[in-house]
Amino acid sequence: MKRSIVVFSATVLSLAGCNGGEQETESESNGSNTTINVTITTSGSATDSSTSSSTTDSSTSKSSESDATSDTTGNECVEDMDCADGFVCMDGSCEFDPSDCGEAVIEIPITTPNVVLVLDKSGSMVANSWDGDADPNTPDVTRWFSLYNVVDFIATQFNNSMNLGMVLYPSKKAKSEYNINACLVEASPDVPSAPQNGPTILASMPPAAATSSEIAGGTPARAGMITAITHLSGIQDGLPQFMVLVTDGAANCSLEAADEAERFEVYDDALTQTIADAATNGIPTFVVGIDIKDEVSEAKQDGNPDSTNTFQKLNELAVAGGVPKNDPNEQFYNSQNQIELQDALTAIAQQVLPCVIDLNPVPAYPDFVEVTVNGVEYGKTQVTDCATEDGWQFVDDTYMQIQLCGQACADFQGSGNLDAQYKCPGSG
Repeated sequence: MKRSIVVFSATVLSLAGCNGGEQETESESNGSNTTINVTITTSGSATDSSTSSSTTDSSTSKSSESDATSDTTGNECVEDMDCADGFVCMDGSCEFDPSDCGEAVIEIPITTPNVVLVLDKSGSMVANSWDGDADPNTPDVTRWFSLYNVVDFIATQFNNSMNLGMVLYPSKKAKSEYNINACLVEASPDVPSAPQNGPTILASMPPAAATSSEIAGGTPARAGMITAITHLSGIQDGLPQFMVLVTDGAANCSLEAADEAERFEVYDDALTQTIADAATNGIPTFVVGIDIKDEVSEAKQDGNPDSTNTFQKLNELAVAGGVPKNDPNEQFYNSQNQIELQDALTAIAQQVLPCVIDLNPVPAYPDFVEVTVNGVEYGKTQVTDCATEDGWQFVDDTYMQIQLCGQACADFQGSGNLDAQYKCPGSG
């Protein structure tokens, strides 16, 4: 499947001139393709880059500092082998090879996944409060207050690197009634998945200080997931797709309920198969719990599924979704306060965002590639242990990809800002 070419923010792959001179970069966006125009200084002479090949004046091409330049620039040729190393035959003349140290217009394929947040807007999100900041000396806040602020953080932090969408369940039309009006869900997402969608998502959510007049209804998680699945299935851009299901309780509001008691007091077991089918079709689901206890609910008419262990049910959903936590006892992302909720959603966001970057063209002098991420210079020194160090390394000896590690990875995921300079031996 062809992968779309998308820029996170100001993602740039620069080809540095062999003499280590000044360079300028300019990013021009055209639909889903991002083209980077690079101006290179070669031996003190600047040339404008507007095509995929370079034409360097023979009077300025010679550099005693670089192994990649020679006085063969401009020499007549028929094929590449007629030119010196670092040069290719272009229109009968030996010119810099863009994959070595010349100038070039290049496109960098960056994967920006489509991610739909499926958010619990049931009445219990404001009826119940919890410790928002892990400080027992400060007042508790509603679960919705915490969810809103965490979504605010995620939508801001990863706005450049994910195509976010949102589904609220039940919908904003739902009411606190013991009938189907508590189970309403929109057939289309509240916010369809799209780039730079963070502000739109926040504007579409009830405010952080919302009360029971705005946050009401049951827990129709399956209907919410169906809306998200239908939306993502209709997107044919070849990008990875994910759903994040956030809930503070067990799913009810079964679509097949015969009466109100079955609608509200019985757990909707069909949710598991819905999530499993989506994962089988390439749309995995991360499951996040809010203040979930490992205990069985009472059997009484209270609008919540009877005799149900929500902790166990969410573990089952996490496994069905295809991306459970690596913890056999707690396979969904449980949270007992706002800090843990933010950590959980941040960990999920980082999982869906790639830190392996394709290099095109492949550098001819890999030992002289220098990497800067979001303004932090990591230079040309590769890390030896990506699991414990901050920086970068080549994925393998083909030099076709680099892996960002530690803080470099986190900064790239948040900003989408990468500058990988191709330098040459002797360029300084």
